[in-house]
Amino acid sequence: MKRLQLKIPPPLVALLFGGIIWQLQLLLPVYADAVLLRHSAAMVLLVLALIIDLMAIISFRRAGTTIDPRYPHKSATVVTGGIYACSRNPMYTSLVLLLLSLTLWLGTPFGLIAIAAFILYMYHFQITAEEEMLTSRFGNDYLAYKARVRRWL
Repeated sequence: MKRLQLKIPPPLVALLFGGIIWQLQLLLPVYADAVLLRHSAAMVLLVLALIIDLMAIISFRRAGTTIDPRYPHKSATVVTGGIYACSRNPMYTSLVLLLLSLTLWLGTPFGLIAIAAFILYMYHFQITAEEEMLTSRFGNDYLAYKARVRRWL
């Protein structure tokens, strides 16, 4: 399974899981009540996800490092400021929020299963490999950062 590590760009993985959520709402019962409330909450999550993602990208650009998580060996520095002071993986957090937004919008509670599967996939095939590479590249600086900042939120 290691051959899948760092191979598929995380936005593409999220898109695939978004497709799964879309299919789930076609195949399984959906929650049809409180549409306005669900859609409003979905929009709030969408905006929050976009803000978090933008903040993360800006932090990486300012630090002069790569935003492509498939190549952690190209990282120029450990980014610890901005949104990265609160989360080691804000871009992945924003993808989870996007999937949650879609799940709410469509009213498919079974989308939560797909979101859990997305998180497991990201942990096993992306995050662990990134963290190993960053630990190897930046040593104690990265380990200290890991010790004080949560992975997600």
